[in-house]
Amino acid sequence: MVKILNANPTTDTTSVTVSAIHITHLMNAGKLRALADVEVVFDGVVMVIQGVQVRADGKSTKVSLPKYRAPDGSWRAAIILPDEIKDAISDTVIAAGLEAGILRVKEESVGDRCTMEGAKSPDHFA
Repeated sequence: MVKILNANPTTDTTSVTVSAIHITHLMNAGKLRALADVEVVFDGVVMVIQGVQVRADGKSTKVSLPKYRAPDGSWRAAIILPDEIKDAISDTVIAAGLEAGILRVKEESVGDRCTMEGAKSPDHFA
């Protein structure tokens, strides 16, 4: 569970839980190793984020929220969340990838870090 500071002066935190609902291993998709569906519950309100991407190579793993192609051709975030929630999603998806055997712990370098748009997590690779 993640505690988020709330702008409302009468309450100072909001409880948030993150769960991986489903993770699909992708074969022959280059660095894109998996797609995950994640459930985020904000004080009892459930939101499902589909298409969370897991990209990995021999050096690092990156978890990214879904994106869409804008009319100008650029890729933009489909959802914008606070860093605390993005970190929790990244950790949850990496744990699900490890449990499913899609990812494995990288043994030779503890210094490299996994990222989710800047978030840091333990070393893993596909």
